[in-house]
Amino acid sequence: MTDHHDHNALTYKTYFFTWFLLLVLTAIALGVGSLNIDERLKAFLLVGTTLAKILVIAAMFMHLRYERKNLILITFAPLILAVIMFAFTYPETLGNPTHLLEVRPESAKEAPKAVPEHK
Repeated sequence: MTDHHDHNALTYKTYFFTWFLLLVLTAIALGVGSLNIDERLKAFLLVGTTLAKILVIAAMFMHLRYERKNLILITFAPLILAVIMFAFTYPETLGNPTHLLEVRPESAKEAPKAVPEHK
């Protein structure tokens, strides 16, 4: 009887490397999120780290390491759909700053004082 070894099997070393890579990417995302930089650049960097994490997870745990076409489709199809959804909804918010929060001074945050009654 011959020994049959699965050449696509993952070893403990591969799992540890994958875990470490995901840990580093998560730390980078947390670091970028706490930086005081332009919001557009921050969003670009966060999407980039998320795409990198998607690639790692799909390649290792979904066993798509050797199926490049499927790996690319799984990674970039949601990004393309998100851009399409953004393109359809963006014109609705033009001129309407619904995403802005009102910032009041500290004195306005106090509870309103009771108005004396008129006799």
